[in-house]
Amino acid sequence: MTRIAIVVQRCDESVVGGSEALAWQYARLLSDRFDVEVLSSTAIDYVSWRDELPSGVRLRDGIPVRRFPTLFERGPYWYGLHQRMMLEVQPFAAPRDGAPLAWREALQDEYVRFQGPCCPGLDDWLRDHHPDYAAVLFCTYLYPTTYFGIAEVPAHKTLFVPTLHDEPTAYLPAFAQRYAAHRNRIWLTAAEQRTAARIWGYDEGDVIGMAVEHSESAMPESRARPYLLYCGRIEAGKGCDELVRAMERVADRGLTLVLTGVDNMGLPRQPWIEYLGFVDERRKFELMAGATAFVLPSQYESFSIVTLEAMAQRVPVLVNGRCDVMREHIERSGAGFHYDGLDDMVAKIGRIATLDSGERARIGAAGREYVLANYREERVRARLVEQVERVIGAAAG
Repeated sequence: MTRIAIVVQRCDESVVGGSEALAWQYARLLSDRFDVEVLSSTAIDYVSWRDELPSGVRLRDGIPVRRFPTLFERGPYWYGLHQRMMLEVQPFAAPRDGAPLAWREALQDEYVRFQGPCCPGLDDWLRDHHPDYAAVLFCTYLYPTTYFGIAEVPAHKTLFVPTLHDEPTAYLPAFAQRYAAHRNRIWLTAAEQRTAARIWGYDEGDVIGMAVEHSESAMPESRARPYLLYCGRIEAGKGCDELVRAMERVADRGLTLVLTGVDNMGLPRQPWIEYLGFVDERRKFELMAGATAFVLPSQYESFSIVTLEAMAQRVPVLVNGRCDVMREHIERSGAGFHYDGLDDMVAKIGRIATLDSGERARIGAAGREYVLANYREERVRARLVEQVERVIGAAAG
């Protein structure tokens, strides 16, 4: 079979992350048609990028994963650069002498490199071995594995999956400049594509999305109290601090906030908070099916597979309307509500809590229909294979 590579910053069964899950799903969907190899780092922790896994090739569900050592961990130097970037680069930064401060390309490269994971061996491998692959797919714009690795592969052989959202780092000019030549792009949503046009100035490519693999209806978890559910990394950057503040204001309504995933924020001890840690897939879907609503408070999303999984379980969803992608999911599907700010979040929680059974059933059915119509595995696989074959054919010609 024709050999292709997929590059992603982390790849391991223990890793929880949207772009990592996307890259692995694409590897599996393509493995029936192509000889797929995943190229990644030895890191598991996305904060430190410690060198934890063995380097070299290991099989994961029959697919070879080639891991390269991380050169260093993220440290104070990068955090200092990040603080400067937040003050000096993003479009809302205060101007200096009447104009925003511009970073030179070398400093932008430094920022990306020390953000991690820095894997010079991966870059060397791509430079020396890209002729061995008919195409190389790079997943997510943000990390050195893509930013430096993609420069080692001829642009006509690359497929670029940005997983872009409107965040301060995306405004570093180096990202737009680096990826401009790599026009074979896969967008997860039309909203992400519009975000690229606004921030980077180009939007060529096709919207393919990600498959919702587990759309079978689960048995709802039965609980004495109604509950809102959040699944994912629990941290302020995901809006979980705002979610907790909103729940404080509705604590007298008998609702529980149930959270699964890793707690990087330090949840307060409250009788209306229940933290379950990691749960298996079956329990996650049962929790979704039994929830009053699934809540995604993150402002920075390019797709959110977990929200679509909740929709497939016929549960109303509540999302942060400041995220164009999530607002578009709601407006296209009718599967729930979006909010703008803390007060509106509190109001929408109250609205969801008082839905009658008919309204709840109608909203839940709309969400499930949206998922099945747009994100079935066979639909995404067919479009993905077509895209890869097109790139391979053009490169061969």
